[in-house]
Amino acid sequence: MFDPKDFFDLVDPKKNIIVAFSGGGDSSALLHFCHEINQQGLLHGSLSAIHINHSLNKDSDQWEDHCKIFCEERNIAFQSFVVNINSKKSGLESAARNARYKIFKEVLQSNDQLLMAHHADDVAETILFRLFRGTGLDGLQGPMKKRTLGEGVILRPWLGYSKSDLTQYLSMNKIEFISDDTNLEDNQDRNFIRNEVLKMASNRWPNASMQIQQTAQLVSKHKEVHDFLLDQQFKKYIRGSKLNRNFLLDLEEGTCAEVIRYWIKINNVAMPNKKIISEIFKAFIHSNPSSRTQVNWSRADNDQKSAFLTFSDGDLILNKK
Repeated sequence: MFDPKDFFDLVDPKKNIIVAFSGGGDSSALLHFCHEINQQGLLHGSLSAIHINHSLNKDSDQWEDHCKIFCEERNIAFQSFVVNINSKKSGLESAARNARYKIFKEVLQSNDQLLMAHHADDVAETILFRLFRGTGLDGLQGPMKKRTLGEGVILRPWLGYSKSDLTQYLSMNKIEFISDDTNLEDNQDRNFIRNEVLKMASNRWPNASMQIQQTAQLVSKHKEVHDFLLDQQFKKYIRGSKLNRNFLLDLEEGTCAEVIRYWIKINNVAMPNKKIISEIFKAFIHSNPSSRTQVNWSRADNDQKSAFLTFSDGDLILNKK
């Protein structure tokens, strides 16, 4: 039911494939599918699985054992890592994600593709979560199909499929997988969106998740064009960590805000929200800044580096913390 042609439009069969394998239904379906096409001789690199034991559940070690046996039965190379989660600085979910990605970044080599089993329902959940927290256009793009991490790349080949598609695949192939009962608890925001909000929406609009995913895809395409045009028009002004104030003063305010956002984005630090952009305008555009002028910001989940702006010799200076 999953089209190998669509899969190979994103995944390079000549490179190594590592499946991020939690043992849950989604990643079990993806690893099983990769194993099947590997058995058919369609993969020319190595196939392996990586499991991160977060030590957060009383059954974490049993889940790790399940994943190891699943791979042994299919002769799939398997590696696992145990991490300790510190949720004091950021939320539990964010801390767990940061710990996973730290391991992934260390493991990935230049010829490696890390496959993740995110699907359309995950995209819908992410978009709604960001909307309820207040997000800009960047946040409406959803998870990216492809992005670099360390020396390798992360790929999400199943964003165009729904959760029900994966559930049907699991049933058809009689695949055993882990069920995490904590996913049914609504105390976590994402669980509440998944179990209550999306469930209610899907009862009325059966294709709700797919429609949200398609909207996220359209936003992503528009953002690509938007960023390309900004880069083409202003690239000589926005390279590096300095941005000339006089150049900004000559721009219409809406364009000026977009240039500042894009400049910050390409410097790979946390994106400022609407409130911070207003502070930047007040401090650096609408007032006469000095060497003591400063605006700070960070992301609550610590997924990107925090930053602050200062002023020197007529330029806004972007500083990473």
